[in-house]
Amino acid sequence: MRAFWIIGLLMIIVFSCKEEPKANMPTPGETIQESPKIKQLSAVQKEILKFADSTFSDSVDMNKIIAFKKIDTQGIITDIDMNEGVRLFKELKKSNTVDALPIFEVINTNTAILPINGRGFGGAIWAKVLVNIKTLEIKKIEFDHKAETYGYGSATTQKSFENQFVGTKIDLDKHFFALQQNMEKRMDDGVFIDGISGATVTSGAAVQMVNLGLQKYKGYLNP
Repeated sequence: MRAFWIIGLLMIIVFSCKEEPKANMPTPGETIQESPKIKQLSAVQKEILKFADSTFSDSVDMNKIIAFKKIDTQGIITDIDMNEGVRLFKELKKSNTVDALPIFEVINTNTAILPINGRGFGGAIWAKVLVNIKTLEIKKIEFDHKAETYGYGSATTQKSFENQFVGTKIDLDKHFFALQQNMEKRMDDGVFIDGISGATVTSGAAVQMVNLGLQKYKGYLNP
């Protein structure tokens, strides 16, 4: 009888020591689904998003902030995807002769980023222009360059130069901006921009780029 109780006690201990299956362990034939990985934004995507909204997060879905379009040399506007918009923006930085220009509309606003390009004293220059597409007012502008020497064309990236364009309503029918040359800063038929000391060539090129570049978006801004 005593042996019977000992055997029974041993069986209870054996069964209680068996490891219970973990809740998060897959059953035979079950596939584990990995959590979706957050795709890192490229440098160009971050540049565009920062210009549109400086408070963006690195994990944001760009398609929830920007709607992508392009305008070709005939003025025809087409909806495109994010990858095509980024590609066109990168191409614009390399060449003055592009078949289409990207349009980055900021969703739930009346604004759009319109990239423009030109050539300065030392090479390619370009700019991002944030425009109110209803009023045609320039809300923000940011110049950049490929190889402009510091103290020359690179000075166009200074806020003091860029801010001269801000708040101006675009006139798509004529060259509205002109480089300041001992004239009144503002006249009824245009806006004169103070050039950068020692960088007259690139200052003039930047002004011309804004005039010509924005007129390429005429079919979009004034359909």
